[in-house]
Amino acid sequence: MNSAELQAKVEAKLEAIGVQAEDARTGDDGQWMLLRNETPIYIDAWEDRESTPWNYFVFQQDPSVFQITVPFCYGPTLKRAELLEELLVVNLNLLNAKFSYNSNDNVVVLSCRVSGTGLDALDLAQTIDGLCYYSEMAYHVLKDEFNLKRVISSDAV
Repeated sequence: MNSAELQAKVEAKLEAIGVQAEDARTGDDGQWMLLRNETPIYIDAWEDRESTPWNYFVFQQDPSVFQITVPFCYGPTLKRAELLEELLVVNLNLLNAKFSYNSNDNVVVLSCRVSGTGLDALDLAQTIDGLCYYSEMAYHVLKDEFNLKRVISSDAV
């Protein structure tokens, strides 16, 4: 699937859940941003230009990628390794979600990534709800132990 086809599918799915796609566009092709309370939700759709060892098995059939990312918290100064280890364990229990750490921005995120054709089977509203639920629950369980600071919409780039 090419990126234009994927973007059209994303916008149709957004409209189906009551989001005006044109209002959610960030100005960059294949990027949208939604807000849930003060939590930013980033949606991206693109076509990979080259295969990596991590996606080689799908790349030949479908180089398009769809991703939802919800920033969870900033990486703590103290006990960062312990938090990341805890989140790797938590990942084993999550459905359609994973915790990841972006060291460049020092942000821990929750995300769901599928091939473009995988978007057809994905319930967008349920996936967004799941990511936001995991983010909220994990924050309340871990905030005191790791002194977490949330990423809110005013921090969004």
